[in-house]
Amino acid sequence: MTLRRDWRKWGFGLALLAAVILIATRWTEQREFALLLRRSAPAWLLLAALLQAATYLSQSAVWRSVLARTPFRVPLGALYAMSVAKLFIDQALPSAGVSGAALIVNGLGRRGVARGPVMACVVVETMTNYTALILALLVALGMAGWVGEARTLVWLGTAALVMLSGALIALLLRLSRGGAPVQPPRLVARIPGMKTLLQALAEAPASLTHDPRVLTEATGFNFIIHLLDAATLWALLRSLGVDAPPTGVFSAFMLSTLARTLGVIPGGLGTFEAASIGLLNLMGVPLEAALSGTLLFRGYSFYVPLLPGLLLSRGELREQRAAARPPPIEHPWALPAPALREALRTTPQGLSTDEAARRLEQYGTNALEERRPPSHLRVVWLQLRTPLVLLLVFAAVISAFTGSWSDASIILAIVLGSVLLGSSREYKAQVTIARLRERVATTVEVLRDGRTVSVPLADVVPGDVVLLSAGSVVPADARVLEATDLFVSQAMLTGESFPVEKRPGEAAPGAALAGRDNCVFRGTHVRNGTARALVVATGRDTAFGGIARRLTLRAPETEFDRGLRQFGHVLLTTMVVMVLAVVTVNVLLDRPPVETLLFALALAVGLSPELLPAILNVNLSTGSQAMAARGVLVRRLSAIENLGGMDVLCTDKTGTLTEGVVSLHGAHDAAGQPSEDVLALAALNAAFQTGLSNPLDEAILRARRPPPDAAGKLGEIPYDFVRKRLSVIVRRKGEVQLITKGAFTQVVQVCTHVADGAPLDARWKEDLQRRADAWGEQGVRILALATRAIEARERYAREDEHALTFRGFLAFIDRPKEGAREALLELSRLGVGTRLITGDNRRVAEHVARQVGLGTARVLTGAQLHQLTDEALWHQAELTELFVEVDPTQKERIILALKKQGHVVGFLGDGVNDAPAMHAADASICVDHAAVVVGEAADFVLLQRHLDVVRRGIEEGRRTFANTLKYILTTTSANLGNMMSMAAASLFLPFLPLLPGQILLNNFLSDIPAVGLAGDSVDPELVDRPRRWDMRLIGRFMVAFGLLSSCFDLLTFGVLLGLFQAGPALFRTGWFIESLLTELLIALVVRTRRPFLRSRPGTLLLVSTAAVTVFTFLVPWLPFAGALGFVRPPVTLLVAVAVITVLYVVAAERAKGPFFRGQD
Repeated sequence: MTLRRDWRKWGFGLALLAAVILIATRWTEQREFALLLRRSAPAWLLLAALLQAATYLSQSAVWRSVLARTPFRVPLGALYAMSVAKLFIDQALPSAGVSGAALIVNGLGRRGVARGPVMACVVVETMTNYTALILALLVALGMAGWVGEARTLVWLGTAALVMLSGALIALLLRLSRGGAPVQPPRLVARIPGMKTLLQALAEAPASLTHDPRVLTEATGFNFIIHLLDAATLWALLRSLGVDAPPTGVFSAFMLSTLARTLGVIPGGLGTFEAASIGLLNLMGVPLEAALSGTLLFRGYSFYVPLLPGLLLSRGELREQRAAARPPPIEHPWALPAPALREALRTTPQGLSTDEAARRLEQYGTNALEERRPPSHLRVVWLQLRTPLVLLLVFAAVISAFTGSWSDASIILAIVLGSVLLGSSREYKAQVTIARLRERVATTVEVLRDGRTVSVPLADVVPGDVVLLSAGSVVPADARVLEATDLFVSQAMLTGESFPVEKRPGEAAPGAALAGRDNCVFRGTHVRNGTARALVVATGRDTAFGGIARRLTLRAPETEFDRGLRQFGHVLLTTMVVMVLAVVTVNVLLDRPPVETLLFALALAVGLSPELLPAILNVNLSTGSQAMAARGVLVRRLSAIENLGGMDVLCTDKTGTLTEGVVSLHGAHDAAGQPSEDVLALAALNAAFQTGLSNPLDEAILRARRPPPDAAGKLGEIPYDFVRKRLSVIVRRKGEVQLITKGAFTQVVQVCTHVADGAPLDARWKEDLQRRADAWGEQGVRILALATRAIEARERYAREDEHALTFRGFLAFIDRPKEGAREALLELSRLGVGTRLITGDNRRVAEHVARQVGLGTARVLTGAQLHQLTDEALWHQAELTELFVEVDPTQKERIILALKKQGHVVGFLGDGVNDAPAMHAADASICVDHAAVVVGEAADFVLLQRHLDVVRRGIEEGRRTFANTLKYILTTTSANLGNMMSMAAASLFLPFLPLLPGQILLNNFLSDIPAVGLAGDSVDPELVDRPRRWDMRLIGRFMVAFGLLSSCFDLLTFGVLLGLFQAGPALFRTGWFIESLLTELLIALVVRTRRPFLRSRPGTLLLVSTAAVTVFTFLVPWLPFAGALGFVRPPVTLLVAVAVITVLYVVAAERAKGPFFRGQD
């Protein structure tokens, strides 16, 4: 469904509106408009805004009344957003209120609602909208005895609307009954978009569109919308001092709505205003009040929601444009492979590079959500959209309406400066973040031009042939063409605990997701084997994308995110209470209402740390750059604070505590003697296995690589983390033999004999265990090898691993890493405890732990952990230092148990079996050559495999957190103190202590040095232990130092009023300088817990603070000072202000030490 835009009609509407305003103003005095608006009552203006907000809620209720009779549920917030977007579409396009139907269809469909109920929502909304309009008009006509000679014209217009609406409703009812296509009347068909809409509406089920309860409810909600709109106009007239009768206003509004509905101009622009002004004036409302009230209503109902409506409608319709790409192939799992390749227009060698580029343009990126590259304009736009900026723009509009053009200009100039300051810093941060993301982007191997190439996961397109191996992330939904022992973990989609085997072939068209054994799906990962697969769906067309369309997918909330959210709630509550108190008191004192409203808005903005989002982004990007320079790449920025706050690091031993270079120490028979036969069998097992690539097999093949004719492979039973065994079936020396290699205990479990034919009785098992333990205590890792004769057949299973003959041991050495002990001591000095979590043998793990200085007094094995309930594990995890012989699920349980005890937990891993634990950890870390699935789960990627790199990352994370906290503590405490002082002063002073523009200038200037906090130096004591978000600390700091600031503000008031007998202008000038100086200098005091003269701040912070301090003293002498309301103060006043500022700094310095000592 497409929507036409006719800008000529917009132009005509604007011209008509201008003409109406000119004619109206010719009949009255312009100063009467300014006087009206200056005296407007804020309470009535606020009521009008609330009434308008309620109209969108009522519109949402119309759709909910339909969806309540279906299985589909859409959150009320989403419906509310759609109603705001629909308003913009309906107002912007002249279509008698049905242009927004396209948006409803797309918006509800995108949220998972089936096509039938979606179309029912459109039918019911359209029918009941016109029904409610007719009912409201009839009620209005009954009340409109004052219309007089125009009554005949009004009745004719109403009759025309009734005829048109009746025809449309009858047509909709007939269409939604089903049957043969219906041709709409010519008058109806001429409405833009109506013909296409009516053709689609035949899909609406009659059970919904003909349900009397649904129609009654929806009509009631639409009628309420008209009542709320009329009540908004009445409240706006009351705000202007006009006590018009509500029934008369309702009549005038509905008759004006009739003119708007029958018009062809977008939103009835001009026609509504002309009718409303004339009808209100006819019923006795003064012309200037009628014009002002009507224009305010247009602003409230259209221009104010215009920006959010535009943004929301763009978001809703963007998905509609994306829907133009080719539809996915139906049942790709059921088609023969040649037919599927033909449907996708591809070949067994994949696509050409040019064709892949064309399809990327056609299908879009292989992403669940589009991530646009940053641009200057986009960052500026995002800054303009922030609530605080919109609040300032609203204040500027109010100032302009009241004729205070200088105030409006000042506010807009401050908005511009604030936006440019924030956007310039944020743009640099976004560019840095984008570059770092490119460095850690996931790549996929595909066939392009017949060659294997690596491409970013986002560039995979339908028709690509992807190559998968153990550890690979499946990049898209794909059909398996070739596979060797392919096992895929798809628990995320189907809930299956064990890996599922995938193989080529065809599945039934009606097969469920779990039954499509010939397909692999996005979001899953390969556990074993290799494969070639043909991509059939990407991005949001995948099975995983289907889930994403129905759910709001978001990363787990970090502790820092949670703290910011709580901080926002506290700040909002403080702001609302203060603003309401100031407005109430000033209204009771008969202060000018508009000036009071602007002052209250300026207080709200002054209290808000509006640069916090930019400061956060700058801090995080600066921190990520510093971490990259230290060998740590950041994948998820919000996890930086978690890394700094980490107090427990869980790690495997291989490659972090040890060298990671595994070598085969020897191959031994059951008696412990060196054995070439055991080595030869192990080499065959390692050479023929196709699952997980691992250093143990690589070490075996370095020691002995079997000749090509040594044996022929018949089958394989892949390794998994439950059996901990891997078997290959080979034809060797004329016999078929199963060769099993794996963890010592798990191999012995399935053995019944030893190599000489003797039964594997208790004595033998005791001897074998004693040898394995002896090697383990020396730090030697042991695998066992076993064989048995087996018949040749097509398939083999885990059940074939029984009655094996124990052949011998494989001994491996991975020496402790040099410097590991020192790195662990450094982590301990930083307050980070280390837990060793490994699947290795207990003896080996204990030997390595002793070598690197970890305790071995408390050890928990996988078998013991299996017996523990979650509650028991919470207690044991706190006491245990070594977790050995554990499987991937148990690793995850350990992480969750430590988190349950209140720890911030990091996990360092690199194997496929580490992925669940990494997802559970607060900060997940991997090395740059880790398995792809692990890299996807990781928050950080180490460029060097050493714990010292982790230490450097932790320190940088703590610096980032410290600088973010500095800004929050400095800004909120200083702002709270100044705003409390202003609120208090406004109660006893006969004038406002600062003008709104002066408050905003103060806030803007104080934020300039705050940007320098992102690169500020950090004292060592702020890095020496984990620092966590503490709302109580922030709250106490705000109150304590806010009150201290207010005390010196009150001292300043006394000096200005008592010693200098300051009038309003001089008082504001003196206090502006004092409040800004104290806010600038408190940053230098609060940024360190040392005496501030003993801690050198960053260069940018120091220079910017000095520059703004000098500028503060110069402000009264600048050319625009008079426009801002400043006067030139005497030198003695400046000296007095400087002395008070110095005293404040000394007091803050003295208070800082006891405060922080009390918090530690």
